[in-house]
Amino acid sequence: MLDWLGVIDPAKPRSHQVYEAIRLPIEQGNILPGAKLPTELQLMRHFSVSRTTVSRALRDLELQGYIRRRRGSGTYVKKLAPDTEHLDFAFFMPWIESGVSLPYVEGLIHQRLADLASRRHSALILKCLSSEGALPERILTAAQSLVNLRLDGVFYYPAELPGEQMQLNRQVVDLLTGAGIPVILIDRDIVPFPSRSEFTRIGYDNRRAGVVLTEHLLRQGCQRIVFVGIPEVSTAVADRLAGFYEAHRMHGRAVDERRVHLVDESQIDRAFCQRILDAHQPDAVICKMDRFAALIGRYFMELGVSIGKQVKLAGFDDDPIAELMPVSLTTIRLPVQTFALAAYEAMLNLVSGVDTSPRQVIIDAELVIRDSTDCR
Repeated sequence: MLDWLGVIDPAKPRSHQVYEAIRLPIEQGNILPGAKLPTELQLMRHFSVSRTTVSRALRDLELQGYIRRRRGSGTYVKKLAPDTEHLDFAFFMPWIESGVSLPYVEGLIHQRLADLASRRHSALILKCLSSEGALPERILTAAQSLVNLRLDGVFYYPAELPGEQMQLNRQVVDLLTGAGIPVILIDRDIVPFPSRSEFTRIGYDNRRAGVVLTEHLLRQGCQRIVFVGIPEVSTAVADRLAGFYEAHRMHGRAVDERRVHLVDESQIDRAFCQRILDAHQPDAVICKMDRFAALIGRYFMELGVSIGKQVKLAGFDDDPIAELMPVSLTTIRLPVQTFALAAYEAMLNLVSGVDTSPRQVIIDAELVIRDSTDCR
């Protein structure tokens, strides 16, 4: 009898409900360490869910230290981790001076990684830069301080830098790995697209996201789509732009490269937006991130442009600002929980020596359609 597991609501995410149904009794002490859990088949029948749903819930429980699965034996509640299993990790973004300045998605990733570490009796520090000195010096000084801490691993979020400074990311990673510290790359690579480095990278499927978002606009009848990115070297932006081009090609359309604008955030002002309107008469604009889209939307409205009707507007990240704009923003949502779990699992495998082979782990993204592109 599995009545102690309760039931789930089929209208809500099922994997998370199965996860919670098992986690709560463990945390409350109703299931003692060493106890054997029901089989996957029994859990599937009890909750009326697929094997994939059950497997995902059990994987999350195992990753967070609640259970241990033994091949050919079963799944068991794990005993409390001894002090010897304590690990010290760092989350290093080499352009952040304080936790307050963390961008939305990056902040969520840090939060989820910190939660995973704490559940396994480990710690995750956020490494920030000092506020004084030239950027290269500040980045390398911060990296050296991580070496001095003798950490067990570093989640490194490469900086988006001009081409001539891109080698700084390589210097940081070489400094860390040279000191024997395992490194997992977060979101971006340390080499320009289409090259790949020799390190494990957890990234979003930005290329497919670029295709899906651009296709959505093409199907709405848009003919003159403008893309606004950044001039710095960025794996994410390069992939999103590649998807932009790919979607046009798939629909038999050519892209006027003059409609691709690579600018810093400080360059997005009223004059920039006026130039876009005058030069291209766009019927849609895709932005590298929602923050860019919010700025462009603001200036377009000041210039008398109706967002969603005269010009459709879209971005990436599903930042809270996307729903708070006067016209809610269509965006690409990035699943942070899945991303963080994959990154933490890769780090544990690397630290333990279970799997040291480098790989690219790509997490899918989701199109969220709102008023800024919805014809209705």
